[in-house]
Amino acid sequence: MVNRYLNPYINQIKSFPEFVFSGEACLDAVKFFKTPLFLDIGCGNGESLVFEAQKNPDKFYVGVELQYKEVYRTGLKIQKAGLKNCLVLQMDAKKLPDLFKSDQISSVNIFFPDPWPKTKHRKNRLVQVAYLRRLFAKMQKGASVNIRTDNDDYFIHIVSTVYSMKDEFKLSITEFTRDYYRDGARKDSCITAFERIFLRQGLLINALSFIVE
Repeated sequence: MVNRYLNPYINQIKSFPEFVFSGEACLDAVKFFKTPLFLDIGCGNGESLVFEAQKNPDKFYVGVELQYKEVYRTGLKIQKAGLKNCLVLQMDAKKLPDLFKSDQISSVNIFFPDPWPKTKHRKNRLVQVAYLRRLFAKMQKGASVNIRTDNDDYFIHIVSTVYSMKDEFKLSITEFTRDYYRDGARKDSCITAFERIFLRQGLLINALSFIVE
């Protein structure tokens, strides 16, 4: 009997066994990691991940996404593009740093993480000192971190969190803006599905980028 309440994408992501890994199988994916490794945390439907992987075939890209439907959509894009330098992990990003070795990550994108807007839920936000500390420990010297969000309150939290760590880590801010697209769409970046929605609504995109030295 077919369970009509079962998420159909749980089985559909199995269509891409060479580059989509789910749950405990993510532990097996580490043997495919290559350096330089670029990490896209919360890659959504894979637009930005695939865009970057196509543009830079000499680099290796790992997308991380919890939602099965979005993982499936990412898998379709990777398959259609015929990419060999890209894979996606279906897992909770909070467990992600444990998969990597020291000095393995060259760059990290965290685009539009869940803002958890209610005060009682803010402890669930991904960008926290403890999480960044674990992530920084797996990054190469000179690695970059790029964060974007439409949520002003979360952006203030992100900036405060990063600046609170400047005495513990040598961090160099390379970009700080409350309106990422004020000069028009940037040719060097991909406008994500979330961004298209937010831009149509007239929302501004906050962005923070920095180097972990």
